[in-house]
Amino acid sequence: MATPTKVRTATHRPAVRRRRFRHDEYVAVDLFSGFGGLTEGIKRAGFTTIMAANHNAYKVEVHEANHPEAEHWIADLVDREAADYHSARDLPAADLLVAGVSCVNHSQANTIKAYEQGATLFDFEDPDYEARVTRSERDRATANCVLHYAQTHRPRMILVECTTELTSWGPAVQGRAKVGDGSTYRWWLKQFDLLDYRHKVLYLNSQFFGVPQSRDRLYIAFWDKALAAPDLDHRPLSHCPRCDRDVEAVWTWRTGVPPTGSVRYGKQYEYRCPSCRVPVVPPMTPSLAALDLSELGQRIGDRAKPLAPATMARAERCRQRFASFPAVLMPAKAVHGSERYLLQPLATQTSQQETALLSTGTVLAAHRHNGDGQHITRP
Repeated sequence: MATPTKVRTATHRPAVRRRRFRHDEYVAVDLFSGFGGLTEGIKRAGFTTIMAANHNAYKVEVHEANHPEAEHWIADLVDREAADYHSARDLPAADLLVAGVSCVNHSQANTIKAYEQGATLFDFEDPDYEARVTRSERDRATANCVLHYAQTHRPRMILVECTTELTSWGPAVQGRAKVGDGSTYRWWLKQFDLLDYRHKVLYLNSQFFGVPQSRDRLYIAFWDKALAAPDLDHRPLSHCPRCDRDVEAVWTWRTGVPPTGSVRYGKQYEYRCPSCRVPVVPPMTPSLAALDLSELGQRIGDRAKPLAPATMARAERCRQRFASFPAVLMPAKAVHGSERYLLQPLATQTSQQETALLSTGTVLAAHRHNGDGQHITRP
């Protein structure tokens, strides 16, 4: 007898730690909340998150442990045909909405999928739209949930975080299947203008904000036009070699935004001295801040089955090149990243990123991120 399939439905989870909110307290709602990085950030800025939503039950459980005062929804906020769908419009009103919209659906590799028939993602007036697209592409866009919430609740402020490729959101450019023309992104921004919001687009790297890895992201801040414009310029205290003093560095474009939307620190933008305009490097968080060197696992040299000769040869070349350093972080996959010192931030960590800790004498251990928030020793 076949086991019946369990139908997943949207689940509301009351706050683990109930509390009374002050009448003058600024409250927030977090869409696609993950483990709670944005929630923690806005908490430090003085906001209390009253509701967080994510489709992944495990992530909600972690978020709940980190922020027990918030209510939670385990639900699909995007696909209205899903059994566990729950509309962003039906979440509670708040002063601030934060949303880490999908990094996958808006990446270069996926922009074409939503526009195979030349449809505009948010074309609400087209009566044939639903018939032309699969599973309602319009409602599959996570950024649209932000717009739905804003149309219904008009929060005073909105903060959206995504990969920088969001700006290329639109029909594929002719001859470049993985690059959109940005028309839908511009349309989406225009809708917030029609709702009486102003906005500012920010390109920032996490390594300058206390995070021990280099990760470039796009942040879009919206605020009600009735409010004064916030000061969102990032001016990290940095040392200018020409002026020989610490200065408040100025964020500066080098090339502007390329058609792909890929904006990276050191390539498309940098920081400069406000006086002499010489490029300066803001302080960064070292990878040592995230490494537990007390549990290194099994040394590769002690393994019963050695690694491939080419891999061991590459490790030896790396060891000789950085022999003056006690240890170095080496990409375990030759095609990904470059060597990093322990006093430098890690390269951007993804579910596929592998990194080995290499001593100047022997390879100590290699660790691989397995995609579920944990690190395991390579077998």
